[in-house]
Amino acid sequence: MTTVTETAEKPEAIARRAWRWTAWIILAGALVGLMVGVVVGTLLGDARRGPEWPIVVVGCTVAAGGLAGGFSLLATTFRLTPQMQKPTDGLSRFGRKTLAQAIASRAPIEPADSDLARRASELARLRAAYQPIALGQFLLLGVGIIGPQLPNLVGNDPFSGVFSRILCGALLVAVVVFTPLFLRQSRAARRYVQAATKAAARQR
Repeated sequence: MTTVTETAEKPEAIARRAWRWTAWIILAGALVGLMVGVVVGTLLGDARRGPEWPIVVVGCTVAAGGLAGGFSLLATTFRLTPQMQKPTDGLSRFGRKTLAQAIASRAPIEPADSDLARRASELARLRAAYQPIALGQFLLLGVGIIGPQLPNLVGNDPFSGVFSRILCGALLVAVVVFTPLFLRQSRAARRYVQAATKAAARQR
């Protein structure tokens, strides 16, 4: 089996930079969405824009900010995905399962200087950086999808209202189901890294 080589840049550094960039991109996208909403409402005039015009502005702002942030993090997930595959390259199905079980149970593989243990530590480090990014991307894209539906939730069109309620409800269910999963996997990866670091220190 080949030993996993260190990447040129640590995944933690990639994740930190991604969050910094994404914060600015969300702000810029939200400002663009706000201006678009205001311009559209102004062009429609008082007679056509209706009483839900403020919700249209909010929807545009939320949609633009959420989608901009989501696609910003999507670029980072594409960058981290090849790195996520490196620790398991050349491993059998049993070896991959061993790594997954060790990280999930937060039980470091012994001995700590073995190739399998190094692979597990590297995979856990990558997951600890990747899972919060994936969760943020998922939530931001969900917000970006919900944003344009906000006016329909209070509008007078029955079909649009029902469709928007179903879509928003489905997204909320997905958030409730998948958010704890992302958080649990991220927490397990971080704790595995901590436990593996302590185990390696004891063997020195």
